[in-house]
Amino acid sequence: MKLTKLYDANVYVNDSSVHGQAAEVTCPDIAAVMTDYKSLGMVGSAEFFNGFDKMEATIKWTYPDTNVQKTLANFLKPVNLMVRSSKAEYDGGGIKEEVPVVIYLRGYSKKHPGGSFKQKEDTEVESTFSISYFKQEIDGEAIVELDVLNNIYKVGGEDLLAERRQNLGI
Repeated sequence: MKLTKLYDANVYVNDSSVHGQAAEVTCPDIAAVMTDYKSLGMVGSAEFFNGFDKMEATIKWTYPDTNVQKTLANFLKPVNLMVRSSKAEYDGGGIKEEVPVVIYLRGYSKKHPGGSFKQKEDTEVESTFSISYFKQEIDGEAIVELDVLNNIYKVGGEDLLAERRQNLGI
């Protein structure tokens, strides 16, 4: 039997580590938009791929430093985020190996939180991002890449929208 576990993560904002400042990261889901199709003579209807739904990510901070706050307060400039984790693979003899899991995100900050302050409790704030670029790598291998603004969608390195971009002349 082979088991895999992901533990812990580190966040980077515009290529700078913010180790120890993020409490939780929720990466976006890639969700297809499906369009119904039905016509005379069909005994039912079918759904077909018609693009992607919007993506959103959130980061709960223990309290980000001043530079991170300035970066996230600018709603007009995209932010590059990277989430790095380690996937441990176990077999009957224990940990077989650990490999990196990296998620790259690019998008715009949607709000600048003021925070909630309580006596003798840590202050946590949450940032929300509108994501237009998502890439997931496991052990250096690209699993999925979606660049909404440039009409790029790759799975396992295969560019699934190359022909569409060519047909559109982009």
